[in-house]
Amino acid sequence: VALIPHAMFSPKILLAIAAVAAPAAAFAPASSAGLQLRSAQVAATLPATPSLRHASPAVSGLQMGSLADKYEHLRGADIEPCDKAAERFYKLFGKPVPFVFRSATNEILYMSHLDLVNAQFEYDIIWGLGFYSTQDLFFQALDEDVRNNLFQSLSGALKLEKDSIKGDAMNVLEWAKGKTEADVVAAFNGEDSSEVGQALANCKTNKDFLYTRNFGAGLIKLMQVVGVEPNSETSKRWADAIGFSSKTSALTGMSMSKFEADVGIFLSSVEKMQEIMQLYADVEAREKKKVAERLPGKGAQAA
Repeated sequence: VALIPHAMFSPKILLAIAAVAAPAAAFAPASSAGLQLRSAQVAATLPATPSLRHASPAVSGLQMGSLADKYEHLRGADIEPCDKAAERFYKLFGKPVPFVFRSATNEILYMSHLDLVNAQFEYDIIWGLGFYSTQDLFFQALDEDVRNNLFQSLSGALKLEKDSIKGDAMNVLEWAKGKTEADVVAAFNGEDSSEVGQALANCKTNKDFLYTRNFGAGLIKLMQVVGVEPNSETSKRWADAIGFSSKTSALTGMSMSKFEADVGIFLSSVEKMQEIMQLYADVEAREKKKVAERLPGKGAQAA
């Protein structure tokens, strides 16, 4: 689907597309729901988000257990706020993000930033696959140059090497070729000594493993490559194979792991994005027809 100038759309059409686009962004952390990407010029006029320099007195007086002991040396350390990553992004990208894709761009950037500044986070190639495949999926309607520029700018804003991330993603996809669900489960159980196998085993055996939505996105992509359809049944099967703990919602009474919840979010996001792109294609066709009808002898062609 080719992008066309916003000026060609009526305000009602722009509002309709924006309304559909808003809920379609993938894997948004609850804490960033109200955040929006701003241009560097606009961001410069806003107060900077303060760094989290000091632990709350109420928290500091508690016995927090092994994690607190492990990361005690980081108490009082500066944590880079999200707006710094957004500022880097706009300097690198150099222009506004096409409006249909702003929400997805926003949430990929903020979600990934929050992963990277978490002391418990350890990068692995499944996370890299998730980061890469999420963009590959949700930006597929953009032309290749814009898509590559977005990926490069997002990677740079997060201080990641885009070639390294893409290389890791390709390595996981190559590893998964010809494999089955049973092979992946064997890897969870430590029966594969490759880099991919070690990353899959680590999420099961490492008691301090930090699950993130990018990691979940990597597992979802892995599911698809080995011929497993992501849904509520298969996500529970994989969550059980890994040993992800479940939590019961006080609102719904349903019990599920974070990964199972993320699969549901993923499926909903894909459905919404498909609606957006269909609406976008319909609008483009109508606008092209209107332009053609204004030109002598072109109306019949457009019809």
